[in-house]
Amino acid sequence: MPGGEQLGIQLVHRVGLLLLSLVLLGLVLELVRRRLLKERYALLWLAASGAGLLVGLFPGSIVLLSKSLHFQYLTLIVVISFLFLLGLVLSFTVVISRLSERNRQLTQEVALLANELKKLEERPDR
Repeated sequence: MPGGEQLGIQLVHRVGLLLLSLVLLGLVLELVRRRLLKERYALLWLAASGAGLLVGLFPGSIVLLSKSLHFQYLTLIVVISFLFLLGLVLSFTVVISRLSERNRQLTQEVALLANELKKLEERPDR
C-alpha cells in the first residue's frame, strides 16, 4: 500500500504502538516482580498492553471493529481509551472504598483498645 499504510494505520504508528505496548508490558511485569504492583491491579494494565499489541500486530482488527460499529477508527480508539480510563477510575474507587472502610474499623478498634488500656491503668493494683 502507498505510504506504508495498511488498513488506515500507518506503519510508523503501528511500530510506535507496538513499542509502547512492549514497554508497558515490561514495566508492569517488572513492577509485579519487585512487588511494587499487586497482581490484581496489574491485570488491567496487562490487558491494555495486550490490546495495544493486538492492534499493532493486526491493525485490521480496529478497522473491522470500527466498521461494524459504524465509527471512524480514530473515534473508536478515543472511545476505547475513555472506557479504559473509566474502568481504571472505577477500580481505584472500589479499592479506596475498601481501604476507607478498613481504616474506619481499625480506628474504632484502636479507640476501644486505648479506652481499655486507660481503664486498666487507672485501676488500683490488687
